[in-house]
Amino acid sequence: MRRKSSHSLWLVLVWTPLLVAGSLQSAPANATTLPGCPAVAWAENPQHSGFSCTLLPDRLHDLWSVRLNHPTSYPLIADGKVFVTTSQPGGSYGGSLYALDAATGAVAWGPIPLSGTYYFFPLAYDGGKVFVNNFDGKVVAFDATTGAQRWATQTEYFSGVPIATGGTVWLHGSSDVWGLAETDGSVAAQSTYLDGDGSTIAADSTGVYASTGCGSQYKLSLTAQIVWSDMQGCSGGGGGDVSLWRSKMYGTNGNVILKKVDGTSVGSFAGRPAFRHERAFFANGNSVFAEDVKTQVPLWTVSVAGTITAGPITTRGAVWVATASKYLIELSPSTGGVLSKLTLNGVPGGGGEYSGDPSDINAGDGMLVVPTGRTVTAYG
Repeated sequence: MRRKSSHSLWLVLVWTPLLVAGSLQSAPANATTLPGCPAVAWAENPQHSGFSCTLLPDRLHDLWSVRLNHPTSYPLIADGKVFVTTSQPGGSYGGSLYALDAATGAVAWGPIPLSGTYYFFPLAYDGGKVFVNNFDGKVVAFDATTGAQRWATQTEYFSGVPIATGGTVWLHGSSDVWGLAETDGSVAAQSTYLDGDGSTIAADSTGVYASTGCGSQYKLSLTAQIVWSDMQGCSGGGGGDVSLWRSKMYGTNGNVILKKVDGTSVGSFAGRPAFRHERAFFANGNSVFAEDVKTQVPLWTVSVAGTITAGPITTRGAVWVATASKYLIELSPSTGGVLSKLTLNGVPGGGGEYSGDPSDINAGDGMLVVPTGRTVTAYG
């Protein structure tokens, strides 16, 4: 088994300095966010590369911290806002959608009630809209400025994390990959049957990629036609995650590295990947290791304080992970050396299709946002 209810509508703003690399830092009085380099999906972007082009300060300050009604998803950072969904595993099915002011943490709009089976409300952003999926495959589009609902479209149950790019919202349901028009939710593309269900698919200008049940990998065209596959000849089973970088696809069902152009296997990997220039970084247990993207030659390995529960993501000058020991850790991409270690107010990460909103860290628009349970904290 793999990866909802809003009972109380309350919010408390908490401003607290955090420990940064051994010294106490207070939030700057004129903290602002920088435009550009938004975070628009889980693992930063529709390619799930974990890479953000955003520029962060050498030493992070806490900008704001806000406590919401229930445990919180991964954040999207765009249009001067931070978008999250919340849900409460073990409570009534359902959840909420919030938009927070990126500069202050104040609620810009929401909470908007969300419905669906279980507690699963992954989200994506593109073109001024926030798209929220649920386990049942109902995709709802909201205006990013006002929170007004624009459309809702029903696809398939056992649905996965959505992405939105190039005018299309993509998701994998109980068998098919669906492409919905961002403008009105109409079905723009639909694949034939694929192994497995609920994959976290990835897409770029070359196509849509899925790592599905039984270790099968697929490339689809932007009209959802199968370009290549290594279908293993079985059906069912939970889907995996896909990351795209340069000319390669990384699929977690089977932990294989394939050429995007034809599906040729060129290697394997362990852990969750993120990328920066010609380096790949993998988080696995309490270790982070780096290798050359082209040659897959190992470059360095480090152990961190606690099991990694969120990340990795990369920014212009760092690799970031967060751990069950309540640390946000900044590593040097060149050496793996610890550049800073911040103490968090809770454990980051967690969630899944049956067990709550998938939660993680994201960076964008000059800030790094870390959910820890009900609390969302922004650093910059």
